[in-house]
Amino acid sequence: MKVLLFSWEYPPHMVGGLGQHVFDLSRFLVKQGIEVHIITPRVQSHPDYQEENGVHIHRVGSSYLEGENFKSWTFRFNSDAIREAVNINTRIGGFDLIHAHDWLVAYPGRAVAKIFEIPLVTTIHATEHGRNLGLHNRMQLEINEIEKNLALEADRVICCSQYMQDEISTLFGRPRKDITIIPNGVDPGLFELMPDSPRFNISAQDRIIFFLGRLVPEKGIWFLLNTLPRVLAEVPQARLYIGGKGPMLPELKRLTHKLNLEDKVVFTGFIYHEERNFIYNKARVAVFPSLYEPFGIVALEAMATRTPVIVGDVGGLAEIVESEVTGIKVRPANEDELAQAIIRILSDDNLADSLCDNASHMIASVYNWDVIAQSTIKVYKEILEQRGNKLLNLG
Repeated sequence: MKVLLFSWEYPPHMVGGLGQHVFDLSRFLVKQGIEVHIITPRVQSHPDYQEENGVHIHRVGSSYLEGENFKSWTFRFNSDAIREAVNINTRIGGFDLIHAHDWLVAYPGRAVAKIFEIPLVTTIHATEHGRNLGLHNRMQLEINEIEKNLALEADRVICCSQYMQDEISTLFGRPRKDITIIPNGVDPGLFELMPDSPRFNISAQDRIIFFLGRLVPEKGIWFLLNTLPRVLAEVPQARLYIGGKGPMLPELKRLTHKLNLEDKVVFTGFIYHEERNFIYNKARVAVFPSLYEPFGIVALEAMATRTPVIVGDVGGLAEIVESEVTGIKVRPANEDELAQAIIRILSDDNLADSLCDNASHMIASVYNWDVIAQSTIKVYKEILEQRGNKLLNLG
């Protein structure tokens, strides 16, 4: 089977969890015998074509630059992606199926599937409505319409949680039977590599609290900052590391200054895998106080490093974590619950160890990429069989 994946994120171009998902899915599909090609934006100092982990990576267009008109950049990339897909299709003797990841590649996904009359599968990782807790301007309304068309035209929609299945069906009117839930996964082997010379000075006495993700409103990071004075009153050795970048960074730094926490909070900026692994290795707890979260792959990543997790009881995070068993759930925006949960884990090593043991077992049995790849291939085969039966009936 020859499958073409469209994704606007792929290593080293990583913005959120989508790029990591496509990276892991593609290489595990190859392990199952699928020929996988990915079309993704160009990245400086990386070749336009390379084969990595058996995956054929094709980079087109240009890298997105801060301040550039995002709509214009998306249109140019999508146009280049369609041309590249047509060229590759000719060279390899034809694709069997297209798999598009999120709205930014909806146009090439839909167009190429129609050009070659082959099935289209889409994974919708999040919605514009969910990311912004509603639709508030023209751009958001346009993106919502693109998502709706993609969800309705695809032969099958894949999402990562029951929460997302409900959201997609409610927002776009796609029947739930056409939306397959396949969870994200995590590969513990990716968290073993450490930096040769870490740039973060973490002592053995520090009790590290770690947040990692996009610095955007739906992640609820300011609630975590607001709890820190209460945590420090009980655990003076606590320090908060905030990993990632995003539009809320200036506001979060102002809040840190207002709370007089500059010596207790470290903003790492974007961090690469080795640095991420180093901080997880030192962290005593990972906290993700989200207000909206389609899945929450960061929680799985923390579990893979044996770091106890605290999450907002919302969306996919609520489905991943069994409270008091594999982590602790708190009500979204409830700073009292969040502070007490952090203090409990930082003060109780037995509780932390128990959460880590249970979480490790869950990752091995449920969120294993071999299982996820097999579930994805099952969807591919079902769609190809349905499309074949339709053609037979038409004949």
